Amino acid sequence: MNNGLLIEPLQIAVVIVHTCPGNQDLPGTSSGLPDVCVSYEKPMPYINNNDIAVRYELAGDETKPPLILIFGISMSCEDWFELGYVAELASSFQIVCVDPRGHGASTRPLNSGDYALEKMASDIEAVISALSLKNPILWGYSLGAKIALAVAGRNPSAYRGLILGGLELHSVVDLDNDLVAETFAQGPQAWLSLWRQMFDVPRGMAERLAVSDTKALHALRRAEARWPSLAGTRDKIEVPVLLYAGEHCFFRDATARMVNQFPDGRYIEHPGRNHFDLMTESSWITRDVINSFTPPVTR
Repeated sequence: MNNGLLIEPLQIAVVIVHTCPGNQDLPGTSSGLPDVCVSYEKPMPYINNNDIAVRYELAGDETKPPLILIFGISMSCEDWFELGYVAELASSFQIVCVDPRGHGASTRPLNSGDYALEKMASDIEAVISALSLKNPILWGYSLGAKIALAVAGRNPSAYRGLILGGLELHSVVDLDNDLVAETFAQGPQAWLSLWRQMFDVPRGMAERLAVSDTKALHALRRAEARWPSLAGTRDKIEVPVLLYAGEHCFFRDATARMVNQFPDGRYIEHPGRNHFDLMTESSWITRDVINSFTPPVTR
């Protein structure tokens, strides 16, 4: 699956979190809370994919089916954890969160040529190959869903299933009149302000958006304007595909139409939610994912 890629699991150390009074979920706080907030360093694993450091995080039960998580543009592994997805899925799956290039702690190139769809897909393949994951399930949301579908289309028999949220098969990006690209050009504070117009952004997510690398994300958006349609990919997918969106998501209609384009597709919808605030409804979708992609318990 590595397609000749340079794949090597490595680790780097970064300062990632503050422990504070009252937070018993953080290391060192279970038996006694610290008197002050302190920073600490944690080894962060990544894969070297042709000189692109692709960060990933592991969680869950390694004896269970592997589940790859890929979030949307400017988001990172931390969002899967902080929004509750990982905690809800941990007993049912071996979880692998991935930051594709341009996101989170992965390498953030400034050349739009580095964000071709096949290169984005190769980041996910590099992690899967390096960790020797067998028949994983791919879960992507928004931009992450496009990447997940592209990955599955390159080797359809390698995957157990797909979960795709809030996407379109062909990115329609007019760079002469594109709010996303224009906002990236204005910097991270403008990007955070745009998100705050859409929903009540959780604190941790807001802090990360406020320092996001909008120059790299702008390069990604310019590349996305040239991404090929994924319409042909759907014809190759025979495994179960769970599609979902919010009632008011701007990709709702496009996502719902896909249900008839996959042989084993199913679509669910959350009433009253848009593309952004749907992400905070982790319990709603994780219940369905567990029921759909884990084997029944036998007695």
